[in-house]
Amino acid sequence: MKITACDLDKQTPAKTYTITVEGEEPVELDLCETDAAPIEELIRRVKGVQVAAPEEEDEPGPVVPVRRARKTAPRKAAQAKKAPAKKTAAKSASRAPKIMTLEEIEEQKRNKG
Repeated sequence: MKITACDLDKQTPAKTYTITVEGEEPVELDLCETDAAPIEELIRRVKGVQVAAPEEEDEPGPVVPVRRARKTAPRKAAQAKKAPAKKTAAKSASRAPKIMTLEEIEEQKRNKG
């Protein structure tokens, strides 16, 4: 026996809804009758028929841990997180050369020797 609790208010029983928005990953939600009412109403309006209410269980069963829906990043974002390409140029090549006057060059020569 499996009992599913609502992700929002932990009420039982609950039905699992999978909602998919174009271009995004599907999201699974476990919703009780109260929280699912707006979704059920949309389904009725689209189909033009009455959607069956969730079946009630005669006996309460054991308490089962609630499985929460996980948000996942779109595939494009996951691919963008790959390690950046290695730079081919050396670090010293990215620096501009230090500009020195003739006096500074001569002073360096005197200090070295």
